[in-house]
Amino acid sequence: MKQFDLFGGFSKPTKSKVKIRNQGRPKSITPEIVFETKKLLSSKNISNTEIIQKMSISKSTFYRIKKGGYNELFKKFLQSNIQNFSLTQEDS
Repeated sequence: MKQFDLFGGFSKPTKSKVKIRNQGRPKSITPEIVFETKKLLSSKNISNTEIIQKMSISKSTFYRIKKGGYNELFKKFLQSNIQNFSLTQEDS
């Protein structure tokens, strides 16, 4: 629909400037990253910013891991390592 401009005649309709962003969780998070991050969180002598830099993850991803948003990946990592775990000593 065209609007009438008093000083210039009819004006063109303006386009809406709604940006579509990539929403949702990142696809690059692996069970290993979640496990290593949780392991670093359990140590008391390292800060959150140091963990973020060391693991090269974003702040939102770090806090999502810390809150428990990726617990399914953490459990997946533990299940895969439990299957491969052995108490017998292997000779190299």
